[in-house]
Amino acid sequence: MKNSNKKKTAEMPAETKQPKKSVVELVKDWVASLHLGKPQAVMAAVTFTILVASFLIFNNLSVSYARRWDIDWGYYSILLTFVLLIAGVVINMPFVAKNFRGYLPRGKGLCGLAILLIVFSVFMFDNIGNTHRVLSDETSWESMGLQMYFEHTGGICNEGVWVDGVLDCKTEVNNFKGKALGFVYSLVFNFMEPNRDTALLVNYPFYILSLIAFFFALTRWFKSDKIALAAVAFLGGMPIYLLQARSASTEVLYIFLLAALMAWYAFVPTNKVTWKHFVLTVPLLGFFAQTRQETVFAFIPFALYYYRYFLEKPYRLPAFVTAVVAVSWPSINTMAAYRGYDFQGGEHAAHSFENLWFNLKTNIEVMMNLEQDSAFGGIMQNPFYTTFTVILLAATAWLLFRMFYSRRYVRGFILGIFFCIQIFVILLNVSGTFTIDINQRYVLVALPLFAMLMALGLYDALQFATKMQPDAAAKIVMFVACGLSLGLMLYHAPSYKNNMLYYKNKLLGEEDFLNTELATYPENSVFIYSRPWQMLAQGHSAFSERTFEGWSTEVFAEWMQKTNGNIYLVRGQDGYGKVNRDSRVVGFKTTDQIDQILDGYKNERVLVEPKLFGYPLVIYKIISKRGVSQYAQNFIVSEQEDGRFVLNKRFPESIACEYTLNGDSQAEMLVSNEVDTLHLDSADIRYGMNRVLFSCSMPDGDTLPIYKDFFIDGDKVALLSALKMGRYSQDWGSPEVDQSVEHHKLTLDGEPFRYGIGSHANSIIEYELPRAYDFFHATVGLDDESACGDGAYFVVEANGRELARSKKLYSTEKQKLDVELNGAIHLKLRIEMGGDKDCDHGDWANAWLEAR
Repeated sequence: MKNSNKKKTAEMPAETKQPKKSVVELVKDWVASLHLGKPQAVMAAVTFTILVASFLIFNNLSVSYARRWDIDWGYYSILLTFVLLIAGVVINMPFVAKNFRGYLPRGKGLCGLAILLIVFSVFMFDNIGNTHRVLSDETSWESMGLQMYFEHTGGICNEGVWVDGVLDCKTEVNNFKGKALGFVYSLVFNFMEPNRDTALLVNYPFYILSLIAFFFALTRWFKSDKIALAAVAFLGGMPIYLLQARSASTEVLYIFLLAALMAWYAFVPTNKVTWKHFVLTVPLLGFFAQTRQETVFAFIPFALYYYRYFLEKPYRLPAFVTAVVAVSWPSINTMAAYRGYDFQGGEHAAHSFENLWFNLKTNIEVMMNLEQDSAFGGIMQNPFYTTFTVILLAATAWLLFRMFYSRRYVRGFILGIFFCIQIFVILLNVSGTFTIDINQRYVLVALPLFAMLMALGLYDALQFATKMQPDAAAKIVMFVACGLSLGLMLYHAPSYKNNMLYYKNKLLGEEDFLNTELATYPENSVFIYSRPWQMLAQGHSAFSERTFEGWSTEVFAEWMQKTNGNIYLVRGQDGYGKVNRDSRVVGFKTTDQIDQILDGYKNERVLVEPKLFGYPLVIYKIISKRGVSQYAQNFIVSEQEDGRFVLNKRFPESIACEYTLNGDSQAEMLVSNEVDTLHLDSADIRYGMNRVLFSCSMPDGDTLPIYKDFFIDGDKVALLSALKMGRYSQDWGSPEVDQSVEHHKLTLDGEPFRYGIGSHANSIIEYELPRAYDFFHATVGLDDESACGDGAYFVVEANGRELARSKKLYSTEKQKLDVELNGAIHLKLRIEMGGDKDCDHGDWANAWLEAR
C-alpha cells in the first residue's frame, strides 16, 4: 500500500522545464499534430451546417408555436432524455464494473472527504433553515413538477384546485425555467407527498452527491486527492452553496450534473472512449442544459475533451452535436418562446455589452462583501467570503501568468473559456447583476470552476515559490482550504442562522407564515392570491386576483357552493404599492385588483398580521358580490350528462324557471326543493351544439339568465375545440381552447360560452379536418375581458378561399356565423385588427363543424 501511495505522489503535477514557445506557436504545433485532411474538413462543414440549421429553426419559430410546444411536449421530451439516461447507465455498467477499482481514490482521501461531508451536513442542519430563498422561481419549479406528475405536460400550473389529493389544474402557463428540476420533482412525487415540503428535501442529496463526484473527478485530473479535497472544501463551504442546498433552487442540480459529467469524463480516458460513453454523456448533457437555459452553450468543452476521438471518423462529431441539440431542445425552444421578452428595466438594453461590464464590476464588488449589517448583529450582507474572493482573483491571475510564462494549463484554459460562454450570456443580461439580491445565486454556475482555480492556483503558486515536494505543497493547500472553509463557516454561524442576504426578503417570511396559517382553514377553501402557483405547491387551491375579477355571478355562485362559502382573499406584499418599471428587479403588483375586489364584494377580515413583515398581511373572507341579488349568488345550474341538468338553490323560497333549447321555448318548471332535476326532451336535442337558456324569476323580482352549452357527438359533427390545432400565428398570447386568451370563460356581451377558441388580432389558426365538412358554425366577437379594442374582423377560409367575413365588431357586439364549406378539409380562421391590435381579444365561441 505504501508503494502505491508513493507512485501516486510521483505522478503529481510538478514544475518542469519546457521550451519557451509562445502560446500561438503551441497552438500551431498542436494543430499540425492533428494531421487534418479532407474528411475532417467535411466533418467541420457538416457540424457547422447542423448548428446553423438549428439556429435557423430556433430563429424562425414563432413565439406562440414555441410556447404551445413547451406545454404539449416539454414533459415527454425530458422523459425520453431520462429513458436514454437509464439506457446509458445500463450499457456502460460492464465498463464501470471492470474499471471502478482503479478509479477509486486512496482510503485516506475518502476518509477526508467523508469528514468534510459530515461537518458540512451537521453545520447545515444545525444552522441553516430548510426553506425557499428565491420564492417565485423555486415555487415555479415545484408547480411545474406537480403539473408533470399529474398531467404529464411541460408547463406550470398557475391556478388550480386540489381534490382528494389530486391537483386539477385550471390554468397552465409557460415559464422560462428549465425542465430538469421539475422533472426530478415529478419522479420524487411518486414516492412522497406532492408538495413544497417534499421539494425542499431534494437539494441536500444533490449537494452531497455533487461533492463526491467533484472529488472523484479532480483526484483523477489533478492526480492528487489532497488538491481535490482542497477544491471540495472550497466548493462545499461556499456560503451561497450551503444556503441553496437547503432550498429548492435549480442551481444545486446544475452543480450535481456538472460534477457527474466531470466524474464520468475523468473515468473514461481519451484513449478508451467509445460510442457507448456518449450514450450516457448525451442525456447527461440534455439534463444539464435543462437546468438553466444558458447552459445549452456549455456542451462545447465536452466535445473538445475527446477531440481526437471525433477526428478519427468524420461522422462522429456531427452525430454528437445533433444528439446534444435534440436532447437540449426544450431549452432552445424556451429561449425561442421568450425571445424579446424584456420584463426588466435598467439604464441599458436587456442584452448588451454595457450590462456585461456593469454586471462584472458590480458582481466583484458584491463578492468582496466588505460590509456587514449592524442592524442585525453584524451579520454578512451577502453570501460570499471576502477571503475566498481574494483567493479566487489572485489564483486566477497567477494561473494566467503561468499559462503565458510557463506555457502550462493551456488545454484547461481553452476548455474553461468555452465553458464560460454560458456565464458570459448571463452577464450580458440585464438581470445578471448581484446588486439584485435574488440573482446572487447565479454565481453557482461558476462555483465548481472557482473552486478548481482556487485549489490549483494555491498549489501551483506555493510549489513554484518554495520548490517544495509536490505532495508537501498539496498537503499544505489541503489544510489551508479546509481550515479556511470550516473556520469561516463556524465564525459566521450567526449569519447563517439569520439567513444572510435572504432575511431582507419579506416574501419568504410571508410564505412560511401562510404555509402554517392556511393549514388551519377548511380543506375545501379557495384562496385568491397574487402568486397562486405558490399556494398550489403548498397544497392549497388558488386563483389570481385577475381571474377572480373575471368570474361571472354564475361562476362565483358555483365556487361558493363548491367551497361551502370558503373563498378567501390574501393581501400580502404584492398587494401594496406600484411596480417600478425602471428597476432591474422583476416585480409585479396587484394593488389595484385587490382594491377593486374589496370594493366589489362584501367581505369579512378574518386575520391581520401588522408586525412581522413591515406591511399588514391581511386575509379577507369573501361573503357575496355587491349590487347582485343574494338569490342569484345562491342558485346554480349544472349539467350532469347530455340533456339532464341539476338545479341547486341555497334558499327556502320556490322559483319559476322558463327554459329554451337552441332558441325554441320549451316549458316552465317550478323549483321548490333544494335540489331539482330537469330532463330535456331527447327529441329536441340535436347532434352537434345545443344551447339552453334558463330564465329564472328570483323572489326579489330579478330575472336570472343562465346559459348552458352541451355538445352531442356524431359521425357528421365535430367540436372545433376538440380537434387538434394545426399551425397558427398570433400577435399577442397564444390561442386558448375553451377559454379566452387571458384564461377566462369565453364571454361576449355578457353571454358566457362553454366551448370555443380564445384568440387575439392579428391571428391565423389552421386546422386539417379529419373528414370533409359542409358547414361551420360559431358566434364571434371581442371578449368582454377587454373593452378597449377598436374593432376587429373575423374571417373564415376553407381550401384556400375566403368564404365569410364578419362586419367590423366592436366591444359588446357579436355575430353568428353559419358558413357553407362545401366539403372542405382545410380550415383557416383569421382575426384582423381594425385599426391597431390593442385589446382585440377575439373569440370563436361555440365553434363546430357539420357535414350533410
